[in-house]
Amino acid sequence: MSSYPLVGDGIDPVVLSRTLSLPHPQMRVVAFYLTAQKDPEFDYGVVMTGQEIAEAIDMNRTTFSKQLPVLTKAGWLRVAQRHGNVTYYGLGPVAEPQRSNVVPLRRTA
Repeated sequence: MSSYPLVGDGIDPVVLSRTLSLPHPQMRVVAFYLTAQKDPEFDYGVVMTGQEIAEAIDMNRTTFSKQLPVLTKAGWLRVAQRHGNVTYYGLGPVAEPQRSNVVPLRRTA
C-alpha cells in the first residue's frame, strides 16, 4: 500500500490506453501523475519533489528527471508552478483532453 496520496479511479480509459505507446519509464511517470493528488493552490500540480516521486515509482532520480522535459514537450505534462529552483508539474493537454459539451442531434424518422 502506497503512503503517497492517490486519487480515485476516475482516469479516462482513452488516455490510459494512449500511455501504452510510451516507453516504459515515461509510462510510469505519466501513470503516477494521473493518479497522484493534485493541489489546486499549485495550479493542480503534484506538490512533491522529484526525489519523492522517483521513490514512489521505484525509479532512479536521474532517469525520472530525464523524462520530465520529454513528457512536457510531448504534452503529457506541463509546468504547474515554479518556486525558486523547484518546479511542480501537472498533467498536460494530452493527458487531460478537453471534452466537447456538444450533444449530437437525434434524427427522427
